Amino acid sequence: MKRFFHIPSFTIGICIIAFFTIPAIPGYLITSDNTTDANDIVAQIPNKPPGFKANFVRVANSNTNENTSIFHTWIYGKSLTGTAVPVGKQLKENSDSIFFQSLENDEILPFKKTEIIAKNGAYMYHKYFVFGTDRFGRDVLSRLILGGRVSLFVGFISVIISLIIGTSIGLFAGYLGGKTDAFLSWLIAVFWSVPTLLIALGLSFVFGKGLFQVLIAVGLSTWVEVARVVRGQTMQLREREFILSAKITGFSVPRILFKHILPNLKGSLTVLATTNFAAAILLEAGLSFLGLGIAPPAPSWGIMVKEHLGNLVLPSAYLAIIPGVAIMLLVMGFNLLSMGIRDAYDTRLQQN
Repeated sequence: MKRFFHIPSFTIGICIIAFFTIPAIPGYLITSDNTTDANDIVAQIPNKPPGFKANFVRVANSNTNENTSIFHTWIYGKSLTGTAVPVGKQLKENSDSIFFQSLENDEILPFKKTEIIAKNGAYMYHKYFVFGTDRFGRDVLSRLILGGRVSLFVGFISVIISLIIGTSIGLFAGYLGGKTDAFLSWLIAVFWSVPTLLIALGLSFVFGKGLFQVLIAVGLSTWVEVARVVRGQTMQLREREFILSAKITGFSVPRILFKHILPNLKGSLTVLATTNFAAAILLEAGLSFLGLGIAPPAPSWGIMVKEHLGNLVLPSAYLAIIPGVAIMLLVMGFNLLSMGIRDAYDTRLQQN
C-alpha cells in the first residue's frame, strides 16, 4: 500500500474522493436540513446568497411528528413536519401567543403557542446557510452533501454490476474460444458500437425514473470495456504454463477461471473499476439533468444543475456552478485514482 501513496495522482485522487465521501457517509446525521431529500421548502427565502442566516419558527400542519431511529434517519432522513417560517426578532409574548417581527419588513407576525413546534425547548431557532438557498428556499449545502451520497452509491453499485457482467463474459469468451468466443465477441462489439450514453438513455426509457432504475441502466451500460479487457488478458493467460498444468490436472473450467485466471486480473479490474466509477457518476448526472434519471426532489447533482441552469446569467449563477464543480472534482478524483493504480501495477515503472 505504501507504493500507492508515493504516486502523486493516487494521493490527490484519494484526497478528493475522501473530501466528498466523509460527509456523504453520515449524510442526514450531519446536514442542517435532515428531512427526506433535504426538501424543507421555505418559499420566503429563495436564492439567498452564501452565508445567509435567519431565525425561524416552525408551525404545525397536518403532518405528524414521527419519532424515528438513528438508523432510519441515516438512511431516509426525517419526515417533514410543519412549515418553517422565517422571522426577525421576537417582540412580545402573552399567555397564549408569541409575536415576531417579519424578516422582510416591520410587519408583526402572531403565532399561537399551541401551533408552534418547539425545537430544543425553544419556540424560535437559528439557521445558517453556508452555500445559501436555492430557488425553493432549500439549504444548498445539505442537498450537495446528499447529492454526493447519491452519486457515490450509484457509482458503487453500478461498478459492481458492470464488473460481474463484464468479467463473466470476458472470462468465458477468452478462455473457451471457438463459437462461444465468436458469439460473445459479437455481443461485445454490438454494445461497443453504441455510445454508452445512448445505451443508458434507452435503458432509462425502458425502466423509467428512480434510483433503482438508474442503477440498472448505468450498470448495464458500462460492462463492455470490462469484458473487452478481461477477454484479451484471459486469452494471454490461458496459454501460460500454470493454466496448462491446471488443465492437465483435470480442474474444472469454473475453477480455472475463478481460482487461477481471475486473481491475475486484479490490477486491470481495479483500474477498470475506478474509471467505471467516474463514468457512472457522469452518466447518473447526465440522465438526471435530462430528466431520465432520479426523479425530483431527490438531491442529485444533475437535478441541481438542471433546476438552476437559468441562473448562469444571474448573480446567483453559483447555484448551478457549485454542483457542476462537485461533479467535475469527483470524476477527476476517480480518474486520478485510476491513473495512480495503473502506475502502481505497471512493472516497467517498478523496474525503473
